Amino acid sequence: MRTIVLLTLIAASSASAALADPAGRQKPDLTTPPSKVLPVKGAGAGNSCAAYGPGFMKVAGTGTCVKVGGAVSVDVGAAPR
Repeated sequence: MRTIVLLTLIAASSASAALADPAGRQKPDLTTPPSKVLPVKGAGAGNSCAAYGPGFMKVAGTGTCVKVGGAVSVDVGAAPR
């Protein structure tokens, strides 16, 4: 029984490895060439929502400013008997 389970696990792991990365496929090179400089996110744009206070962010593609926050409160009480 153990041999059958072990052989099944080995077959399944080798099959999943073959499906995950086919032998003929090369992975793309995602490194940035040294001659290309990426722009800094938000450089020169400024924060148009700063007038509303700290923590406000602009929703992408709109003119809406939002601030996400929250709190958790737990109250426990006991009365003598």
